[in-house]
Amino acid sequence: MPEIIKDFLPRSLKNQRPGNPMTPKYITVHNTANSSKGADAEMHSRYLHNGAGGRVVGWHLTVDDKEIYQHLPTDENGWHAGDGNGDGNMSSIGIEICENSDGDFDKAVKNAQWLVKKLMKEHNISINNVVPHKHWSGKNCPRLMLGNWNEFIEGIKGASETVDAPSQQVDSETVTNGSIVDYLNSINKDASFSNRAKLAKQYGIKGYKGTASQNTELLNKLKKGKPVSKPSKSIKVGSKVYLSKSASKYATGENIPSSIKGKSYTVQQVKGNKVLLKEIYSWVYKSDVGGSGKSSKQKSKSFSPGQKVTVKKSASKFATGESIASFVKGNSYTVKQVKSDRVLLGGIMSWVRKKDVY
Repeated sequence: MPEIIKDFLPRSLKNQRPGNPMTPKYITVHNTANSSKGADAEMHSRYLHNGAGGRVVGWHLTVDDKEIYQHLPTDENGWHAGDGNGDGNMSSIGIEICENSDGDFDKAVKNAQWLVKKLMKEHNISINNVVPHKHWSGKNCPRLMLGNWNEFIEGIKGASETVDAPSQQVDSETVTNGSIVDYLNSINKDASFSNRAKLAKQYGIKGYKGTASQNTELLNKLKKGKPVSKPSKSIKVGSKVYLSKSASKYATGENIPSSIKGKSYTVQQVKGNKVLLKEIYSWVYKSDVGGSGKSSKQKSKSFSPGQKVTVKKSASKFATGESIASFVKGNSYTVKQVKSDRVLLGGIMSWVRKKDVY
């Protein structure tokens, strides 16, 4: 069965986590309508944690072909159904099914059917109250499933009866995260998933996913107060550092692509045991960077038509002067043409400076 990763949104994000108590009576199914490569459950979790581009939107769980991310406790409402203060938003659990082109959509649907059956059992919800987003607002969603909705419902009935251990229960924040959350709150520390992941790394817990066993281990180590990590390096804003080739995860939990490792970056901010690198606008752990002294001059990048490149998240302007939309950043495109300092990217058919792609 897919793993359920608890990555609850902080209560400060009122547009994504309104915090109204809810007793769920319905389960509402959506498609993400994002077929970009990499637009999996983890990416949508980051999208919500980053404020969803200023939108008032938030749902409970995102499902892809490998795992499930939970963003809201199921005893709180979300903004996902498009019906204001109606039952869609105020009495239903919202599930988004990923349709990223590099994933297996059929497997994601099967994972969602398993999840829906699990939620039905946990909250005593009838199959008749499992509805598409269209039921509430008339929106053509879930767009890839409306034509086969009855088939989706039949698949729920036939989904495996196997349920996870208590650590995998899709429920309230206190229950799913165990006593580690209560402990951190009691000592006035950030209890969010991202901070727990940071603490887990400091205390030598690898591959933190928020499982019960990992939370228990982390809790015990926190109470002993003996982190295994080395003292933080002294790194100053404006200094040049190299990102280690052995670095695996950003400080926010995402995988670091090999294409940006072993390169020099400028430190834009320093916070605790992590630094924000200006050129890629991403937080990395201090332990994954090294001082470089004076940066060596970078050779001009070489690109060729047909090559796949990714637009940097720090990119701001197209080569023609217009602002680059946020949905373009971080996505990959095919090079159509190459000029001295810029490349023409297929899909968006826009010129982007070489320094803004990798």
